[in-house]
Amino acid sequence: MNKKLTKLSLAAILSATLVMPSSIYAASSKSKTIIETKMQDESESNTGAALVDPNYTQNEEYYKSLEEERDKQIEKEEQVFQRKQAAAGMLAATNEYYTISVTYNKQQYWNFCGVAAGRQALSFHKSKSRSSERLPSQEHFGRSIGTLPEVGGTKSTFLAKGLNQYKYVYKFSGNPYIVGNIRQFAKPAVALEKRVKSTLRNKKTAPILLARTDFLDEYKGRKFRHYVTVSGYDKNADKFRLVDSNHYTQYTHGGTYWSRLRTTTSGKGIAKAVYVAEGKKGKNPVMVW
Repeated sequence: MNKKLTKLSLAAILSATLVMPSSIYAASSKSKTIIETKMQDESESNTGAALVDPNYTQNEEYYKSLEEERDKQIEKEEQVFQRKQAAAGMLAATNEYYTISVTYNKQQYWNFCGVAAGRQALSFHKSKSRSSERLPSQEHFGRSIGTLPEVGGTKSTFLAKGLNQYKYVYKFSGNPYIVGNIRQFAKPAVALEKRVKSTLRNKKTAPILLARTDFLDEYKGRKFRHYVTVSGYDKNADKFRLVDSNHYTQYTHGGTYWSRLRTTTSGKGIAKAVYVAEGKKGKNPVMVW
């Protein structure tokens, strides 16, 4: 190869490097500034939660059937609970307060909120089952659900499937994780509350929610698409207890905090945060429970 051709080849390589898309550069960079910029971006490549779950969109009817069956089961359980309350002379206004044991995990990478939320959920099942089996590391669990360090966001059906890989290890095969949305209901906040309340009351799973954080009081307007694990419910206070893996710990109050549910028409609150995260098309389910 002559010198002139070599110079042209080098020039072409340098030119290609200079016009390389910033998202590719940011994915490989360790710069905190670049990572912060990525997390503020709502594009699918720059969020810890994917905007689209192709497995869900291609098999939506199947996943909705599981969701509907779970809701019917919850409704039956609620009726049984209410009859027992009435038989015991308990007033409807009596507070319902439930908590489960969930171990906080700070996410190791900017896109690992779903991974860490999943590992947090598994910690509940490990504790409940008293299993001696160690929890998977974040990186191992991330690989199993297709979420790699600093590459793309988590998809909810993949997260559910990854959790269910441990249903025999940690003994929750009778209540495997499924995915769901809330916009299909006339009162989405009520449906969300009922699902979480029933799940925690019966200690079946540790629900995971996908939220838009700018609608959570704790985030003071900072916007991420972000997975959190729910470990508590307080009816009278209208609150869920969240276990929040975000490595921006200035928003997470030590990782575990109580946050207001409110409604989907409120200015802020968990219900609104989940409702907005779902969007009009709901292509990446906002509940894994």
